[in-house]
Amino acid sequence: MKWTLYPIIVACALFGVACSTSDLGGQVPLPFTSPATSAKLDLELRPLPPKFCIGLDLVPTEGEDDE
Repeated sequence: MKWTLYPIIVACALFGVACSTSDLGGQVPLPFTSPATSAKLDLELRPLPPKFCIGLDLVPTEGEDDE
């Protein structure tokens, strides 16, 4: 009984895990910068194989010009 139950549990565990990636990100304006700049964060999570990537970019913000 135990030996037939173990493969079923392992199969459910393997098929229950999603292999897709999750991409998260956001953008926050940085105060007191000239020209206006924002910090952009990209986060990529991958469950199988376990891997994560973090990216931080400084990008110019389109906005009000003082000129």
